[in-house]
Amino acid sequence: MSFCLKTCLLCCLLAVASSTYSATDPRFDAPAISAALNAFEKAPAMGHPRLFGGQSDYAGIVLAASAERANGYKSLSGTLRRTSLMTASTSFSPTAKSVNSLSGLKDWFTQERVLEGMTESAVGWYMTRDSWYLEEMRVRMASFSSQILDSGCSAELPQTRAYAYYFALTYDFAFPALSSSERKLIRNVIKTCASSSLPAAIANISANPRDGIAFHSLGKFIGALTILLGEMPEVRALLEPALQIYLAHLSPWGGDDGGYANGTSYALWDAGTSLLTWDLIERVLRIPIYKKNWLAQLPRFIAYTLPPGTPAGVFGDGAEIARKEEWARFGKAIMSRYETPLARWYEKQLFGEDFARLDILLSPRHPGTSGLWPDGEADSASFANVGWAALHSSLPDRSRVSVYFKSSPYGSLNHSHADQNGFVLYARGKVLAMDSGYYDSYNSPHWRNWYKQTKAHNAVTFDDGKGQSLGVDGLGNAKFSGKITQFVTSADYDVVAGDASAAYGGQLSMAKRTLFFLRPATLVVIDQLQSPTPRQWEWNLHTTAPLAVDALGYKLDLGETEMCAEVLAPASLALATSSGYSPAPAMTTGVGPHFWNRFHYKRPSLEGYFVAVLRADCSLPRAQVDFPGGKPLIRLGEREISFVGTNILIR
Repeated sequence: MSFCLKTCLLCCLLAVASSTYSATDPRFDAPAISAALNAFEKAPAMGHPRLFGGQSDYAGIVLAASAERANGYKSLSGTLRRTSLMTASTSFSPTAKSVNSLSGLKDWFTQERVLEGMTESAVGWYMTRDSWYLEEMRVRMASFSSQILDSGCSAELPQTRAYAYYFALTYDFAFPALSSSERKLIRNVIKTCASSSLPAAIANISANPRDGIAFHSLGKFIGALTILLGEMPEVRALLEPALQIYLAHLSPWGGDDGGYANGTSYALWDAGTSLLTWDLIERVLRIPIYKKNWLAQLPRFIAYTLPPGTPAGVFGDGAEIARKEEWARFGKAIMSRYETPLARWYEKQLFGEDFARLDILLSPRHPGTSGLWPDGEADSASFANVGWAALHSSLPDRSRVSVYFKSSPYGSLNHSHADQNGFVLYARGKVLAMDSGYYDSYNSPHWRNWYKQTKAHNAVTFDDGKGQSLGVDGLGNAKFSGKITQFVTSADYDVVAGDASAAYGGQLSMAKRTLFFLRPATLVVIDQLQSPTPRQWEWNLHTTAPLAVDALGYKLDLGETEMCAEVLAPASLALATSSGYSPAPAMTTGVGPHFWNRFHYKRPSLEGYFVAVLRADCSLPRAQVDFPGGKPLIRLGEREISFVGTNILIR
């Protein structure tokens, strides 16, 4: 067969083309939005909380507060009481420092947590009717409202969106207990912040749909305004254009298959913090946002790229850390919005979340569901719109072997890296072939000169570490892209191929890579390379421990997990190794060991081939690799992989 850092507040944003989508869905176009707003205005007035669609409960959320989520509310109460502004020894005075510095960003995250506590207090009151929560809520509200109104809400966009969003949610849950003057105060805060910042956010997105700060700010303002719709005459004029542009570009980082080009960390951060806005759009305006193609397929992308028990995330900024609490919290929250067997299975496999956060406490409940692995679900998947493939020995098995491949039309833009045709390999809860480096901060020396570079990844470089282009400013660009050209999955093996020729910015005329994954644990990687000028080709492999040399190649020993590796070419190769990072990340804790293994041609050539065979179980049969006529011929068991021209043939 032939085949930020929760959010990025420091990002420099680049203008590129809009998202990849199929034909416009009329359920989300301007006439549909106008009709939804008209229907809302003609219907009987909707009460609060709007987040519950005007009902006293929604999908058992309140019921869960005294049942399976009771400990979560108890923990939330304890946190609020420990950090209470009513009993604090010093007064809290928020400041509008710029978030475009690390110190300012850290200070803002502290303030935002206090602001979030205002909403948590309102929710606590709604669930318990304990007046202590109202008192705490009012102290926090007073701490922010004067500064916001006195300044005309002139802070930066990440701050103004948070003011509007948390004040609106507070209003939504505490509404029956608020006096008329308190309601007016909150409405003024929301109107002031939306009026000061929303037009600029809309203009920014119109110019650049992938302006992440503006796009996620738009979502927060939409959530806030939806809570006030029908209660202030100015709201519809602000809300309607915001909804039009938001729904038109959802999501700027993926297409119909649910992928998220910025990587798994940002997929959860960005989706998880957008859930309440999406809930409001669906429950208040009756716009079925969770059925929009990208959002409908997002759970599948998360399940395949962040399967339960994974030792790290996949690709992009922040993916190197095992973010188990966030994976569980955001993963459960996201999956709770879907009624599919895959979502129920995934939700039931997660544990370790901070269950005292609103992400979980305001999610629909699914008590008593089995969470069984769905019959007929494939072990591997491709997400061509973002250029990713996820290959698993057995997806429901926590001891799985997983291979992730990327060749993305989004290139190295924003939180993506210059790692087209790159891969990572995980097995039995360990990282065997890693994406190296750490997300210390956006555009730091380490981020710019190592983390973002091709040489930091399991991808091809040449001439002493030269790789894919990051654009003239070094921040990344979608122009220097890749694409998945083939994907086949079967019971025994998977094949995925990518073309990263464009990513090298004209330096190479061909950069093709094909991965053949033979279950349960053998990966064959084949590279075809051409250049108009001779290159000293380099095949990079990053590991968490040194490679030991033996008579049959190389071995990575991680105790109960191992990898045997052979890297071959038609010309003689040498191996250069180094450890650590240069420049080092600006982190003093949490940075694990790193070994850079660079297999390189001894002599430059116009054309290059590599064949790497990586076995995550050294007892599995070795492959036989030859280079008749200079092109690879690989025999692995009963299968043969050969070339016909530049095409790979698998028999």
